[in-house]
Amino acid sequence: MAERDQLEDALRLLLHQSVEARLAQADAGATLKALIETLIATGALPPEAFERKRQHALDDATEALAERPVVKLGKAIDKYALADLPQIDCAQLLPLCQARCCKLTVCLSAQDLDEHVLDWDYGRPYQIRKREDGYCTHSEPATRRCEAYVRRPAPCRTYDCRKDPRIWVDFDKRILTP
Repeated sequence: MAERDQLEDALRLLLHQSVEARLAQADAGATLKALIETLIATGALPPEAFERKRQHALDDATEALAERPVVKLGKAIDKYALADLPQIDCAQLLPLCQARCCKLTVCLSAQDLDEHVLDWDYGRPYQIRKREDGYCTHSEPATRRCEAYVRRPAPCRTYDCRKDPRIWVDFDKRILTP
């Protein structure tokens, strides 16, 4: 367990460094945008030539980004202190909806990581791990019930499927989105 703790601590450090780097990148992007807009406005940079070169550079950058994971950490809130949670009879709905919500992307919080109960995807830190069928690893395959229900993350606790078009066309009439 100590090795896992060390690995998770190291990954959290990398997350914080990643956030700092992204802020610096946002500042550089804003500076570059202002510079380009000034050059185009003064006529020093032809818009057509700029757009061709920009698109080529964007294509290269998009390809490079697709090869690297994005680190996402859930909000820092106490999931056990949440109030006014949605009142949905999931047990009754499971035979119909097949727990479609358990296929949605969920980012775990530091609280979740500290508990060492929920599995996260090492390729997509800190998103909850999914099986090959697209369901959360904590969704029991036969019944679709949550095996980590008591320790489930805040997004699962606060999620309300009733108005989510990814799940229902009409919740009241029990019409699922195809």
